[in-house]
Amino acid sequence: MNHLITDHGAVPSRTVNNANAIQSAIDAASAQGGGTVVVPAGQSFMTGSVVLKSRVRLHLEHGATLLASPDIADYVNYEHLELFRKSDFCRFWIFAHEAADVTIDGTGTLDGNSEAFITERLETHTKARNPRAQSVVFLGCQDVVMRDIRIVNAPSWAVRPAGCDRVLIEGITILNDLGLVNSDGIDIDCSRSVRVANCHIESGDDAVSVKGRREIAARYGACEDIVITGCTLESHCCAFRLGCESFVDFRRIVFSNSTIRRSHRGIAIDCRDEAVIEDILISNIAVETMHSPRIWWHEGEPIWICQVPYVPGHYGDDSRVARLRNIVFRDIAISSEQGIHIQGADGEAHPSDILFENVSLHLRKRTAHPVGFADPRPNRPGFIVAGNTGVEEETPWGSLFRHPVSAWLLDRTNDITLRNCRVVWAEGMPSAYAHALEAHDSPGLVLQNFQGEAAHPGMPAISINGPAPVVV
Repeated sequence: MNHLITDHGAVPSRTVNNANAIQSAIDAASAQGGGTVVVPAGQSFMTGSVVLKSRVRLHLEHGATLLASPDIADYVNYEHLELFRKSDFCRFWIFAHEAADVTIDGTGTLDGNSEAFITERLETHTKARNPRAQSVVFLGCQDVVMRDIRIVNAPSWAVRPAGCDRVLIEGITILNDLGLVNSDGIDIDCSRSVRVANCHIESGDDAVSVKGRREIAARYGACEDIVITGCTLESHCCAFRLGCESFVDFRRIVFSNSTIRRSHRGIAIDCRDEAVIEDILISNIAVETMHSPRIWWHEGEPIWICQVPYVPGHYGDDSRVARLRNIVFRDIAISSEQGIHIQGADGEAHPSDILFENVSLHLRKRTAHPVGFADPRPNRPGFIVAGNTGVEEETPWGSLFRHPVSAWLLDRTNDITLRNCRVVWAEGMPSAYAHALEAHDSPGLVLQNFQGEAAHPGMPAISINGPAPVVV
């Protein structure tokens, strides 16, 4: 049965809070055992927090808009759930908690109204006030579907399935402020059997992130059986990130048949916490990355794997690095200003058991941003990147180092294989560019049909500091 929100008292308005009317329609559908709540075509309705329930479908007709309230007081604070450590991570706009068979679909728009939370727009980034509400959050739900809708102007994370089982996100478009920190696209958090397909995402922070936040990890467990495919991603942070907050294990994750464009970092595996990250396949991806203003972390790395312990206090003082097993990158076409960077640390923190196959890397400098740096932040005091020529900048989150740019930089790794990989440089590369491959303390390195010269004549194509690779 359909329940028009206007039949429950909602009025088309960008100033009237329609949360009570929309919630009334949701509750009525739920009381009947399920139904469809309809936002009528061509009309805009402002609303604060609403809660979806089991077997309820929220359907936005063509041209319909739900506009998020500009007043943070209109968002429910879910601190009472005792699952959220930070006050800016416990306010949600559209929320479902331990519900089953929940759907949001249609050809309408969810407008997160980020403009109401922005304090200043600068040339390099956008400043906003906190707290900001996350837009669509499913916590502990089963059989969740999001299909076809547009989400625009999310002030914080746009979509977050957390602790969920069986999630389908298909054909949605997310358009966020590219300058706004924390305006993530999709954050898959401690969830299983998740499919993200045929989506277009533009976000200031991570476009798609698979993570396991500490506060919900104990209750909801691992990230497993996740597929992201057929997507177009753009980000001023990472287009696709695995880890960052990895307080659960990650298993059987596929990222495939997608494009990354104009991003500050392409594909990132942040293995800095105590998880096991295993059986990961990243294949058939076209990646375009570039340098960015200094206010942003990242140096435009198309692929970035880091196993360096966090700076104390960033996600917890007792972080232990993850363990990698069976990580495969296959059929990746890259156009970038920066090389691939795989970073380990002393002790047991060595990225290992990684295969790169048919990875083609074309490097050319095309922005005016400076080149010649390695960025392992957030890293602990005293950590250095091997081969650096000095510290460029000290920050509360660690150090940015001056470092020649090689197409591949391996620092403290184990058992890395490069099979049928190729490096091509544009003509006239700046002097900061260096080797096709640079490796430090990286035993078990295997080169099978590796092709590439140095960026400049007279410079060795391959520079090894430590055990010699096996060349096949």
